[in-house]
Amino acid sequence: MSSPAPASGEVSLATRLFYGVGSVAYGVKDNGFSFFLLFYYNQVLGLPEAWVGAGIFAALMVDAFSDPLVGYVSDNWHSRWGRRHPFMYFAAVPAGLSFYFLFNPPAGLSDANLFAYFVTLAVVVRSFITLYEIPSTSLVAELSDDYDTRTSMLSYRYFFGWWGGLSMAVLAFGFFLTPSAAYPDGQLDPSGYGGYGLTAGLLMTA
Repeated sequence: MSSPAPASGEVSLATRLFYGVGSVAYGVKDNGFSFFLLFYYNQVLGLPEAWVGAGIFAALMVDAFSDPLVGYVSDNWHSRWGRRHPFMYFAAVPAGLSFYFLFNPPAGLSDANLFAYFVTLAVVVRSFITLYEIPSTSLVAELSDDYDTRTSMLSYRYFFGWWGGLSMAVLAFGFFLTPSAAYPDGQLDPSGYGGYGLTAGLLMTA
């Protein structure tokens, strides 16, 4: 069975917008890993910074192998839903759930158990985002064979990815991690990260 030929001609504004909105999940994940993850596990939960750094590094190493693997499998996948959408649909709910659990670890874990939990969830989150993001990004080549149209569609994708991630950061600092009597520095309030993880997870899945 041959691969589907890319569509020619213009792509509607609605398709560009929906294609762009799909990158919000990646933006939220990337923002969470860049801004909050290390601080939360080190400064709030007390895991040594070297351990947190090693955990993030381990998740990146898994990504180095999973990204090309998912791309290869998706390129050669054949189903009634095409070769991209099955992976995207499968990843949506687990990506949001795993992000929620990453920022809502069980209470009372030892450092060793918390580290194992952290590494496992970081790998799981990145893996499910890979299952969505790689096939989703690849759709642009199947929606149009026009260079300018593809470039325009990817600009929508980058815009919504950045917008989604930064909007979630503004919401976190402006609502979930605000100063209180118990925590003058709101970023140190453990309860705030629970609400952040829930909201971010729901947004990623949506």
